[in-house]
Amino acid sequence: MLSSMSLELQRQHEHMFPYEMLKHLESLYVSQAQTMGYEIFCDLFKCKLHDGGKVSEHVLKMIGLIERLASIGTVLPANVSTNLILQSLPNSFENFIVNFNMNNTKVGLPEFPNMLKTYESSTTKVKSVLMVSSSAKSSKWKNKQQQKKKTSKDVE
Repeated sequence: MLSSMSLELQRQHEHMFPYEMLKHLESLYVSQAQTMGYEIFCDLFKCKLHDGGKVSEHVLKMIGLIERLASIGTVLPANVSTNLILQSLPNSFENFIVNFNMNNTKVGLPEFPNMLKTYESSTTKVKSVLMVSSSAKSSKWKNKQQQKKKTSKDVE
């Protein structure tokens, strides 16, 4: 245990038994872990995906924060982790969230980015089709307006 410590820590602990060493090190670093946990929780609660952002990157960032919490001893239950991610999504994912909760879907964190990416790609395809449809209608409307102007000028 001593060989993995800095020289200063080795000097301080050279006359201690391993259990005493462990307790002393815990007392030195426990406040640092609490501060780190607080900062990670702040980052988690502030995480919000904005419209146009990449959902897979966002979810991977949140999973990384959740895993950092686990590495310092704060393990979140699976449903809490899932709910944190779901609440960070924008309104455009409302249908996904409703379906996810209604179907009582149980998914591990590694599968979550793929599910959300699939949903996102399916909704963007629908929007692009609608955009093409709406632009075609507006050009037909403009053509009709121009024809009306021409016929009204011809009548005069």
